[in-house]
Amino acid sequence: MKASKQLALIAVLAIVLTAAYQYGTLNAASSAAPAKIGVINVTDVLENSQKHKAWQEKMQKERTEMQKEFEAMKTELDALQANLNLRTPGTEDYLNLQQEFLQKKAVADSKNEFYRTKVESEMLRWTEELYQKMLKVAEETAKAKGLDMVMSDEGLDLPAPSLRDFMLTIKTKKMIYHNPQYDITQDVLDGLNKAQ
Repeated sequence: MKASKQLALIAVLAIVLTAAYQYGTLNAASSAAPAKIGVINVTDVLENSQKHKAWQEKMQKERTEMQKEFEAMKTELDALQANLNLRTPGTEDYLNLQQEFLQKKAVADSKNEFYRTKVESEMLRWTEELYQKMLKVAEETAKAKGLDMVMSDEGLDLPAPSLRDFMLTIKTKKMIYHNPQYDITQDVLDGLNKAQ
């Protein structure tokens, strides 16, 4: 009887050990393998894309036109100021000329503020649009290369323009080093240049 109990106990132990082994094997197989990570310099992609360069050329043309308009207004204001300096303060002629000067100066100031706001708004909208396209291309590139995630690695420009800029960069820079073989910046830039 003892032998049969021992045999039964050994059989139960064998079953338990087999189940434990299979459970461990299943868990090991289902656990995630190390992630495959790519790295991209977002600033390089955005600033060096053909789309961004074309947009910059368009904006430079607009800026040149605005500068011409402002220079013409400044020349006119300078002439009015010089003419005003020749008049006797308090006379009707002086007051009429002063009113014209102040009205034209107010128009010039408001146009300047409008153009500044317009340019900032267009830059924001354009950067957001280009960034969204870049994200899509980065995702497609990562999937094509079998990557699980992509991290941003922004370069550190030295010498920094100011201590404040340098400290801000240090505080926001999260990637210290990566092996260049994981850098997909050029692939994403090429993909962005081809994207519609």
